[in-house]
Amino acid sequence: MRAQWFSMAGVVLLLTACPRSAPPTDLAAPPVDAGTTEAERLGPKVDALEQEVALVVQRVDEALWQHWTAGAPLDLPAATRGHEALFSKESLATLRKARTLRPQDDERLEHLTRWLAGELLARGVAAESEALANLEASTTFTVDGKEFAFRDLNKLLVSEKSAVKRRALWTASHAAALRLDAAIARRDEKLKEVLAAYDLGAPLDFEASTRQLDLDVLHQEADETLTRTEAEWKATLQALADADVKLPLTALTRGDLPRLLKVPAALDAEFPRAKIAARALQTLGTLGGYGQPGLTLDLAEAAKKNPLPLTVAPTPLDVRVSVRPLGGLRDQQLVLSELGAALALHRARALPFARARLENPVVALRGSELFATLLTEEKWLAANEVGQRDAVIAAARAQHLFALRRAASVVLAKLDTWPLADEAEARAKFVAVMARATALTLSPEEGARWRLETDDFLRSATQLQAMLRAEQWQGQLGEEWWTKPLPSSP
Repeated sequence: MRAQWFSMAGVVLLLTACPRSAPPTDLAAPPVDAGTTEAERLGPKVDALEQEVALVVQRVDEALWQHWTAGAPLDLPAATRGHEALFSKESLATLRKARTLRPQDDERLEHLTRWLAGELLARGVAAESEALANLEASTTFTVDGKEFAFRDLNKLLVSEKSAVKRRALWTASHAAALRLDAAIARRDEKLKEVLAAYDLGAPLDFEASTRQLDLDVLHQEADETLTRTEAEWKATLQALADADVKLPLTALTRGDLPRLLKVPAALDAEFPRAKIAARALQTLGTLGGYGQPGLTLDLAEAAKKNPLPLTVAPTPLDVRVSVRPLGGLRDQQLVLSELGAALALHRARALPFARARLENPVVALRGSELFATLLTEEKWLAANEVGQRDAVIAAARAQHLFALRRAASVVLAKLDTWPLADEAEARAKFVAVMARATALTLSPEEGARWRLETDDFLRSATQLQAMLRAEQWQGQLGEEWWTKPLPSSP
């Protein structure tokens, strides 16, 4: 998760002590009566598997937390060492059989099966994924004889004042995108092999199942989102262009978008580092979340601490948020988003482990997206003494609108190109979808980014649905929802 917060140098603020459940001491299934049915015999085996999954999740979150807050080396393999039997086809078979014979446990078994299948897939393509990450980190492109790192492209586009140079940077980066495209294709071939080995189905079907998605409903939501927000996006895009690059929509390229969406320095100044966490804490207090058992907020200013916010939940009763504020509008938005995600996880603490920790991430992200909209609420901004409120709301709304349309367009591009056997046709379809989403005229060369931009294992689908569910929830909660405790049910 991402976020940022209050500056209290050298202090870790504990909202409450965080109770932790003791790790199981014996994960072996207890002896069973020989006269029991197979369904009954599977019960202790499933219980043992769930306990082991809980222990692994706890160790991984602990390792990530120590790495993030104290700069400790991140060794995730060490966190799962000794649990090799868990990550096996046999464990998956046990859960599948139990789903057939123990319908009373189906919800729990579904969560456990999805988690294990995802872990098996990730392990199966680990080498290819690492190669892809290394290539992305080292890939460069050249403009006018000067070499640039591909990973710095967005930063370059934001800082470049010349529209001509921005276009040159974006166009030259297509070649780098194609090199990454080839690596993604190789990884995808391996992915299909692993899916087949575990009988997990076709890639898109597996992704949809893992994220509990109905692809027909998803496609409809994405299409309707682009249609519903088209007029507002075009007006927003032109207003952003008029304020900075002074170009009509017909002259804009995708390479102009990062600069257009840059938050002006005057608006960033309304969110100084010293006030970011204070505003979040004030909001937490009005929501009734301050002092709740099992919620920890780390505000330390340690030098080795990662400035990006992070939320982990080693156990359902132990939700932790790490914050090291930097300042600026986006920083404030990230901090609020992380607060929303943490509260969603905290509200699930009374649920069984499999549901509280392994449920669809839309549940937590819905809270994250809801809290991000606080920067578009005039009364919240006024209560927190934020100036230039109209301009802040416009900037925050532009960020939200772009993220929403971006998620919808990636979903549509993924679903519309997946069944196409002809690669050229798929790239052309991708360009058409992106042209619709951005409201810009795009060249066929944009197709170089097809795999690169749709290679997110339907994470964009989760984001899209979280944003849409947050809109619905906001309507249900009513005006000034942040001034009263949230409903207790998750």
